[in-house]
Amino acid sequence: LDEDVLTTLKILIIGESGVGKSSLLLRFTDDTFDPELAATIGVDFKVKTISVDGNKAKLAIWDTAEKQWSRESIVFLNGP
Repeated sequence: LDEDVLTTLKILIIGESGVGKSSLLLRFTDDTFDPELAATIGVDFKVKTISVDGNKAKLAIWDTAEKQWSRESIVFLNGP
C-alpha cells in the first residue's frame, strides 16, 4: 500500500534508439523479455515498488524515444 512507501523516486531512461531501454524496463518491472518488441513512440511509463533494508520505495520509471526529452520536460519531471 502507498502508506507503507517511504519515498517515490523518478527514473528517466534515455539513450540512443535500439539499445534496449524498453527491454531493460520490461525485464526490471515485469520480469519479461520480448525479442520482437517494437520501438517506443513517445513515452512508456511503469511503476515498481521495491524494498531496501525493510524500507519501501516506489520507482516511477519513464522510458523514452530517442531525443524525446528537452530541458523543459526534465524540469517538469523534477516536480513533486
